[in-house]
Amino acid sequence: MKTDHYERYIRESAEKTTKVGFYGAIIAIAAVLLFYSLDIYDLKLGGTLPWRAWGLFCAVSYLAMRPFLKSPKQQLLAFALMMAGLVAMMNGIAYLIFTNLESTQRQEYAVTAGSIMLWLLISMVSFGSRPYVSWAGGALMAVLALFLFFEGAKSVGFIMTIFMAAGFSIWAMRQQERQEKEKSTILYELEEREEKIARQRQELQNANENLVSFNYAITHDLKGPLRLAQSFAQLLERRIKAGDMEGLDEFFLQIKGSIGKVFQIIDDLLLLSRIGKGGLELEEVELEDMIRKIWEEQTADDSREKLTLRFREMGALRADPKLLWHIFTNLISNAVKYTRYEPNPLVEVGMFEEEDSKVFYVKDNGAGFDKKFINDLGKPFKRLHSAHQFEGTGIGLAIVRQVVHLHQGRFWADGAEGEGATFYCSFPNKIILD
Repeated sequence: MKTDHYERYIRESAEKTTKVGFYGAIIAIAAVLLFYSLDIYDLKLGGTLPWRAWGLFCAVSYLAMRPFLKSPKQQLLAFALMMAGLVAMMNGIAYLIFTNLESTQRQEYAVTAGSIMLWLLISMVSFGSRPYVSWAGGALMAVLALFLFFEGAKSVGFIMTIFMAAGFSIWAMRQQERQEKEKSTILYELEEREEKIARQRQELQNANENLVSFNYAITHDLKGPLRLAQSFAQLLERRIKAGDMEGLDEFFLQIKGSIGKVFQIIDDLLLLSRIGKGGLELEEVELEDMIRKIWEEQTADDSREKLTLRFREMGALRADPKLLWHIFTNLISNAVKYTRYEPNPLVEVGMFEEEDSKVFYVKDNGAGFDKKFINDLGKPFKRLHSAHQFEGTGIGLAIVRQVVHLHQGRFWADGAEGEGATFYCSFPNKIILD
């Protein structure tokens, strides 16, 4: 069983054992008190109080320890100790009866039946504690055998019945443990395969969306600037033929700008198509150091004095540092861009825990976006603002979404028009590499 599978198996076993353990301890306390009364008044059996007190102590101690047991292994060990304590109680009573020459056959039968019942119950409710109970129970039965042998115990038939029941229960628990591990391993592997198939399905869907977006780029985003460049080239040609040389610099600038935009779109498409092709190289990345470097790059040419970057509870994140760089570069550059008209621009970056994931966010108090575009978030060439308001190709958030999906995480946003926006990226604590 793989390490992560074993940890999950122990955790799930502890959950089942803990649920049963509470009721098991209550029943054990009631049974100890009940059978002690029967021993006194029905079987006329004395001298068992110390052993009954020991069994009672083990059950009560288990109930008292439950709130303080943090790890799954602690929970399993505590339950196993209670079970071992009850076995020790029955062994002690059996020793008293089988080594006492005045014991009656009825008393011997009663302790034999009690021992058999205890072992059968233990084999049914031990769950994740089976390995510990098996070893502890086997050791206690070996100790009992030695004491009975040296004391020359009588009623060998009853004694052998107890040891046969104990041996069968221990064997059954070992078999149950092996079968549970095999079943859990098969189940975990099936779940991993289903997750892998789901990821591949999502990757295929993303690839199809990227293909559609690529076609859109060819037919619309690339044609637009090329058509504009062609128009200005034709005007330029007419001016030159007519001998009119005034305003030609403006035509050249427009043509160069359109061609530059074409190259930018092509570069962004190439970057989007290459992301993740080399697989993930996971490392522990200190986010604050990375973000400060990206912030310096993105604001190097920004003259706004009030542009502020604020951190909230940053830490380390296990991810591919090269791909993580693309996420923060795009999110921070967007935050800087969309706070352009804000008198007190503020960009906040933070991180928090959410179930089995770490979530970091980039928040700004800039232009925000209309929530009707929320379903288009991260789709290539689906812009949240028109190109007349803010420049860009609409591929930045698509890169962010693709990198997050490669890390098996989730990407979403919240905001309102004119009230700023917050972009979230969640990364699972455990990333399954293919």
